[in-house]
Amino acid sequence: DDEANTGGQEKPEKEALDDERVNAFVDRIFSRFAPPAKLTYSQWAESNVILPDYSAEPGPYRIERVPYMKEPMDCLCDPNVRTAVWLFAARTTKSQGLINILGYHIDQDPAPILMIRPTVDDAQDFSKERIAPILEDVPALAAKISEPKSRESSNTILHKKFPGGYIVMVGANAPRGLRSWDSRIILCDEVDGFPASAGNEGDPIALAT
Repeated sequence: DDEANTGGQEKPEKEALDDERVNAFVDRIFSRFAPPAKLTYSQWAESNVILPDYSAEPGPYRIERVPYMKEPMDCLCDPNVRTAVWLFAARTTKSQGLINILGYHIDQDPAPILMIRPTVDDAQDFSKERIAPILEDVPALAAKISEPKSRESSNTILHKKFPGGYIVMVGANAPRGLRSWDSRIILCDEVDGFPASAGNEGDPIALAT
């Protein structure tokens, strides 16, 4: 009788254990299809961005160190805001704010993105010195953009492709680059250095828009 009772108790425990394993497996599968957490640009930056060693303060990005950047970045999370103009003193992390927005869209909301610097040379330098380290050091971005190779068109200095979108970096002095790409997001950096006209085709921001 004791053996019979013991056997009768073991079966439900085994079934319960099997059910737990099945449920855990199903949860792991469905977690891969879960939408990303709804974050603002500043929240995403704090959760993901690692500033490189040559930064003034290398390590995890902290919005409390530049609190004045929170509102300018996050106002663009409002779907009713189509354009924001940032007016700051020099060297106050405006460019890093744009890089944060760039990273957010690579990771959370893929889109074709156009980034404009004053000249093509500026765009190349900015890509190599500011964007490349972030793409390499932030795991969420490194997994989505391949390492640059001269023969791989999906990732060059001025053009980087990722699932659902791409980044194209152009100079405000190059009209062909400004009008050749369909982009949902346009990021303009160092606008004071833009020429009055892109070649003979007029205002570079208007041309890109």
